[in-house]
Amino acid sequence: ERLYSSALDLIDHNQFAAAREVFSEFIITSSTTDPRRAEAEYYKAFCALNLYHIDSEKQIADFIRQNPTHPKATTAYYELANFYYAEKNYKKASLNFAKTDFAGLSQEQQRIGRFRWGYSLFSQRSLKEALVQFNYNKTIGGEYGPASSYYAGFIEYSNGKFDEAL
Repeated sequence: ERLYSSALDLIDHNQFAAAREVFSEFIITSSTTDPRRAEAEYYKAFCALNLYHIDSEKQIADFIRQNPTHPKATTAYYELANFYYAEKNYKKASLNFAKTDFAGLSQEQQRIGRFRWGYSLFSQRSLKEALVQFNYNKTIGGEYGPASSYYAGFIEYSNGKFDEAL
């Protein structure tokens, strides 16, 4: 219990290297039937991703493959997509956003994810698909509402749909 709590606290303080080590220790010492074990695997991969470890992509993919029904599998796709988005690898970002179950995310994560997914698609010239994501954010507003309105308007204008562009 102490190891698991300590590792979560380290993540809260953005100390990913230390958290990864503590989660590794937890995985080694915990019972194979401990339900937190899968979450520890997720967080270990999450820490590796935030530390830009070479094998982080594989660790996230392994977690998803080994735990496809785990609630963190949805978050794993989302985190992996955000990682690729930050790296400006919009093709891989859009592929992982497409695998994300947005209903399982918080409202804020949905806004961020849908805008980034739309922008990733827009960057690849998949305008029809990008428009769907931008229109979603336009309707709910928030921080990404104005930018989504801009990109949606640009796409509509490019398609000659001037009334929709307005």
